[in-house]
Amino acid sequence: LINLPYSVDEIYGIRSSGKYAGLKQTYHEFFHIYGEHVPGESIRPSLLIVEDSNSGYEFFDSISKSESYNVISAGGKSNVFKMANDQEEEQIVVIADGAAFGSEMDRMMKLASSRKNITLYLPESFEWLILKSGLIASSEVKEILSHPEDFVESKVYFSWEQFFTACLQRLTNGTFLQYQKSLLNPVYLHPRETKALLETMPEQTRALFRRDV
Repeated sequence: LINLPYSVDEIYGIRSSGKYAGLKQTYHEFFHIYGEHVPGESIRPSLLIVEDSNSGYEFFDSISKSESYNVISAGGKSNVFKMANDQEEEQIVVIADGAAFGSEMDRMMKLASSRKNITLYLPESFEWLILKSGLIASSEVKEILSHPEDFVESKVYFSWEQFFTACLQRLTNGTFLQYQKSLLNPVYLHPRETKALLETMPEQTRALFRRDV
């Protein structure tokens, strides 16, 4: 299972007691900002670990230039746990693609529970954030985001993250918002576009980036 890109929101436990056996969603309360690991006031990290090493990392690194914390790329989901585990003294925020982070959730949640210095923010993907931001005025986007399971063809896309990337590239092709995963289009760092992306995030995550945008 560790090689499968499944969502943190689709992990279930099996209840075998009682008259009716069934499934219970395991991490439904740990999506976006995670439950008891969220400080009551605001998050004040000393380190931001971004799973992505491409456009997503470029975006979060660029909008953090004036902040007091460091931003590093994990270079992939399998590296996130080790990087967080190695930083025992840091107050850490991890940003990763929730649509494919399921295999890492068990050990990450155990680490967060034992250390109390780790907060997780797991949007579906960076491409999903852009689609959800409203920058692309399209009824198709709203339809896809409301029930993506009806649009993702597993024979074509190995993960939802791949689907959101392909969808974003198709919808922005030839426009000023043209997106490529390997290199961030500078337009996404313009005040209007940055503000739209930040407003898509939960308030506590948005507060990490105190930019005048």
